[in-house]
Amino acid sequence: MKANFLKFITLIISVIGIILLVRVIKTDGDESAVSMIINYTMLILAITVAITLIFSIFNLLKNPAALKKTLISLVVFGIIFGVNYAMSGDAASYNTKHEVMLEAGSTSKLVEAGIKFSMTLGVIAFFLVVFDTVKSLVKS
Repeated sequence: MKANFLKFITLIISVIGIILLVRVIKTDGDESAVSMIINYTMLILAITVAITLIFSIFNLLKNPAALKKTLISLVVFGIIFGVNYAMSGDAASYNTKHEVMLEAGSTSKLVEAGIKFSMTLGVIAFFLVVFDTVKSLVKS
């Protein structure tokens, strides 16, 4: 029963998307048609994110051990981001023609902190993969 309901909902969402796509194609990219399909996509994305968050929070509340691990992970991420934010500057960003792309200030600092945060997580992930590979080679 539940599988049939989900298939029906998927079918309805797909048909609406196809209708909107055909409308965009027929109107040769009319701004209102493109705007409608973008709004529809954003609505589907928002609904999906909301459902995912609701069920994730519900499952975390049912399992206190997982909640503890999640909170520890969030604190570690917060610390890593805080360190990267503290190390970031708030200078203006320029393109190759020396035109200002991003004014100096808090937005510039957040962008730089986000880039450094992503790079830090990438380096940590790389070393964890190498460590796991070496550990499995030694183990076997």
